[in-house]
Amino acid sequence: MKSIPFSILLASVILGISFIIGCILLTTQERNSELTQAAEQKVSNDKVLMTIQETAGYLSMTEEQVMSIIKAEQGSVTVSGFFDGRMFPFIKVQDNFFVSRVELDLWVQEASASHRRYINGQMQ
Repeated sequence: MKSIPFSILLASVILGISFIIGCILLTTQERNSELTQAAEQKVSNDKVLMTIQETAGYLSMTEEQVMSIIKAEQGSVTVSGFFDGRMFPFIKVQDNFFVSRVELDLWVQEASASHRRYINGQMQ
């Protein structure tokens, strides 16, 4: 049987240990990243009010689409003096819009049930 030089054996052991440690580090880092994302998602789901950016993400829309809905409903109230149904649930603090998550869910149900259409910044 041929003997393996000690330096090759030592290099193989070091390489194997390095590979195992690298895999452990990558797995730990991936788990920590997943836990951090889950914690951030939980915090945002617990918020009572959302920003327009968060609202757009929640509705899978763009910020422009959300603002278009708000403007269309406000325009409808301005023109006719009333609004039939539940309006988009926002409050405005200085120049910032905030949306109630609970009321938003109710608005989505009603808007979907009544098949509302928002086209070019107007309700149809």
